[in-house]
Amino acid sequence: MKKPKIVTSFNRYRDTDLENKARTILASLTSNGNFASPQPSLNELQTALDNYSAALSHTENGSKLETVAKNESRQKLEDVLYRLALYVETIAGSNELVLVSSGYSLVKAETPVGRLPKAENFTVKIPEKGMAQLRLDAIYGAESYQFEYRAAGTETWQVTVSSKSSLVLKDLPSGAQYEFRVAGIGAATERVYSNEIKSFIL
Repeated sequence: MKKPKIVTSFNRYRDTDLENKARTILASLTSNGNFASPQPSLNELQTALDNYSAALSHTENGSKLETVAKNESRQKLEDVLYRLALYVETIAGSNELVLVSSGYSLVKAETPVGRLPKAENFTVKIPEKGMAQLRLDAIYGAESYQFEYRAAGTETWQVTVSSKSSLVLKDLPSGAQYEFRVAGIGAATERVYSNEIKSFIL
């Protein structure tokens, strides 16, 4: 039987889900006798969470600067949660009850996954000149994602593999039309691609 572990990566959480998860962890660790001296401190987690929550509320206006600020504060919050997760694992060891009491999620037991499903909610946004932002819902069982793109009318796809379900492409030629698609990478060798999306680059 494998040793129980907690999830130490948070990049698959949607913005609001990350906020809620951080609140759960903060509440679970507060006055938790299993974790007497959290490192980093719960005050540091509270500050990172407050900053992220404030930045998240400001993105409702859709400003690019506010989105950048939100992304930066999210990264800082993820960093605090990651370092705190290492502390939790060090203290709890393989005690599943103690691990669960921290508010962190346990890593699910691995199960064989066959052909991965087609990507859902695949989107392409062109936020700035020469840039394309690709995103999709995380696919269960995917170890990584194969993003592909090409200039419209050409045959060869350019391939970029990412562990995250989002990708930013830069230095694309302005005014050109591009085609984009993505597939999850798992145990099966077969790739099931999303619908292709065409978009002009600013």
